[in-house]
Amino acid sequence: MSVILERGLEESLEDNVIYAIAKVLEEIVKETDIIESPIQTVFHTNKKPQISIYKYIERIKMYSYCSNECFVLALIYIDRVQERNQDVVINSYCVHRLNLDQLYRFMLACILMSIKYNDDDYYKNDYYSRVGGITLQELNALEQELLTLLDYQLFVSQNQYYYYKEKLMKYAQL
Repeated sequence: MSVILERGLEESLEDNVIYAIAKVLEEIVKETDIIESPIQTVFHTNKKPQISIYKYIERIKMYSYCSNECFVLALIYIDRVQERNQDVVINSYCVHRLNLDQLYRFMLACILMSIKYNDDDYYKNDYYSRVGGITLQELNALEQELLTLLDYQLFVSQNQYYYYKEKLMKYAQL
């Protein structure tokens, strides 16, 4: 089954992918901030960031040179973590980690995994740790924890990818 996209939606994603992903994450955080997470992961922290989700994702896109597909895959990975781990609540205390650069840990790990899985060219983890404002050891721990939460299932079917992409493109037009 293939998904037929309306004319102009492809350009919409290219122009608005960061905005749309940020809006989706902001809505997730708004809904889940009232829920107390019974399990604290390496992604959780005590403080919320001062930088917006949009600015953070924009920074990753600027310095990682990853494809737009990686952002769609990262969103799918976030959904999978929530589906597979009901006791882990993804909220503003785990989507990010406040540090010197006030950047988000969870999104960094999801984008990193999508880059490694999808793109042909990518940098070493020490580069991404600098982009994310965390140590290499922290990034390695985040990557390992994410893989565990995803049960090492990084494959996304073409149908699932295009379903998410189409929903995201329509959302970007709102």
